[in-house]
Amino acid sequence: MTRDREAFVPKGASRFWPFVVDMNYSGAPPAWKAQLLLGRSILAALLDIQPTETRENWRDLPHHVLAALMHDGVAGPQHPSRKFVASLIRTGDEILDVGCGAGVGYEVLVDAGLPSRYVGIDSSEPSIDIARRLYPNGDFRIGNGTALVSAFGSESFDVVVVRHVLEHLPDFEAVMNESIRVSRRLAVFIFFLTPRANPLGVRKIDLCTNSPFFYNHVYSRRAINRFLARLKLHWRWCDNLGLSRAGWFTGETNSALIVSREESQLPEAGPSI
Repeated sequence: MTRDREAFVPKGASRFWPFVVDMNYSGAPPAWKAQLLLGRSILAALLDIQPTETRENWRDLPHHVLAALMHDGVAGPQHPSRKFVASLIRTGDEILDVGCGAGVGYEVLVDAGLPSRYVGIDSSEPSIDIARRLYPNGDFRIGNGTALVSAFGSESFDVVVVRHVLEHLPDFEAVMNESIRVSRRLAVFIFFLTPRANPLGVRKIDLCTNSPFFYNHVYSRRAINRFLARLKLHWRWCDNLGLSRAGWFTGETNSALIVSREESQLPEAGPSI
């Protein structure tokens, strides 16, 4: 099993405070000063008073917002993390895209001529409606990442992609486990808030910037590694996959976690900070 980069710390940070923040960020600042908000979130984690209910509010966003989300600008089809995902897929692979949103992942893969079968699922009905309208040849379904095995069966796709989903969930384990179980070769998880060596060993920190509408969790990389080790899996972290739209987390970049049952299936180490 692979335990590389267990103590990840972003550039400009330290293992004692692995965050780089900038209150001059052009977007809307958090309600509190960033360092104070982070400290409050760490205290909530230590006291085990973090909320655990599901928050699936994407379906409440206006259609024009969902249609533009992840299609335009730096987060669109040209984002390096999307190209990285495409590089892991072989011609003819069957792909499950968990949290597909309005379908830009399908656009990227089809343009690359890769999948023989693609299924995109999302819990947001409006997002699926938009994806079906934009990409009528795609297979888009309303679904939940916590029920993949019951919906598709074990080892039913060559590659399962979960991009920018886990940060918004109450915890990573359920969807990560289901995604791995339905994958034959690889399960690929893309984070816009890179898991790292959280202070005091806390499992997750909710930035609380969109509370109560969305979670924005920064997970402990060690906690994820321990979870994968318990399942006797093999994995590799690849960092620095293009800038994130993570608000006041200055210089935050996307990271990928690639998981397989067989170490021989893992690609060579990718780009890294």
